[in-house]
Amino acid sequence: MDLVPASESSFLSLSALFARSFEGYFVNVPDAPHLFDARVRSEHISLTESRVARIDGEPVGLVLMARRGRVSRVAGMGIIPSKRGQGLGAAMLQPLLEEARARGDSQMVLEVIEQNAPAVKLYERLGFRRVRRLVGFVGTPTPEDGALEEVPVSACVGLLPEGLPWQLAPATIAGLALPARAFRLGPAVAVVADVAAPTLGIRSIAVEPQARGRGAGRRLLRALAAAFPGKALAVSAVVPEGLCDRFFLGAGFAHPALSQLEMVAELASARAA
Repeated sequence: MDLVPASESSFLSLSALFARSFEGYFVNVPDAPHLFDARVRSEHISLTESRVARIDGEPVGLVLMARRGRVSRVAGMGIIPSKRGQGLGAAMLQPLLEEARARGDSQMVLEVIEQNAPAVKLYERLGFRRVRRLVGFVGTPTPEDGALEEVPVSACVGLLPEGLPWQLAPATIAGLALPARAFRLGPAVAVVADVAAPTLGIRSIAVEPQARGRGAGRRLLRALAAAFPGKALAVSAVVPEGLCDRFFLGAGFAHPALSQLEMVAELASARAA
């Protein structure tokens, strides 16, 4: 097996390989170049530092790598079905850990579906440790008309705290573009992934500090339900457990079946040694 920079492949072929590498996975990963493009842009994925795994010249897997500052992130790693169970995962990721350590990165982070026990064990063998559990929410709030105002995504970004997981971090939300849209109701702002989708995906929601704890966020959820009738609202499993449980569960939402683990490999101390 050899690893080559993903930047040497066409964008369309990478989208197709990404989908093939996640066939039969816990969640559906379509071959959708526009969604692949949105992921690359908003999550700060570097195609130069991402890798395509090849056997006899044929692509068999893909590792997407993102970077911010001195932190690298495995933004996605998959292997086509016919090549799974052959130890390729470790062979694909170990060189990228070494590259990150050599350039002076302090950490490499990733998220993995908690129910994917073989992947969790692989990452632990490579030196990743569990940091926190990430959960999602899904529900259909009682619709309540509200004077929703469409605002720039930055209106939500400015209200987000530091220390959030990569996919919720201000830098990620700031990188979202259409079809993602942001809506305000009073002091509350939410970013929605795509209002045309069957389910209304909430990418982020925040309330101005002085108005928190007064129901503004839940009123915004009900107004979104009224503005886009017949659609469930969903938050992917990227929210630290306990951070928003009271808010969403109190609004009638429930946890979906799948959760994730945020994991981190410390690199700086190993480099110094």
